[in-house]
Amino acid sequence: MIKITKIVTGEEIVGDTTFNESRTHITIKDPCAIAYVPSRDQPGQQAMGLVPYAAYTKDHSVTIEVAKIVWSEELVEEVYNQYNKVFGSGIQIFNGKI
Repeated sequence: MIKITKIVTGEEIVGDTTFNESRTHITIKDPCAIAYVPSRDQPGQQAMGLVPYAAYTKDHSVTIEVAKIVWSEELVEEVYNQYNKVFGSGIQIFNGKI
């Protein structure tokens, strides 16, 4: 399941998250960190973007001890859609607006 996970270092990582069998670790496949950058559309404001996290790992994943996790939750639609455009099927969640 695609989730956002905050770890004790303060980083927020988005990716396909699964527990190992003993539930002592999680593995995040295709991880991205959330980065805040200056907005192109609104000067003086910040925008959110996803940047590769641990981009040079052999299997494009990271494993984290559960004890190092502050929280882990499902994503809001906008972030889910942005992540899914890059790593998923490209299918987006419809928010009811056309």
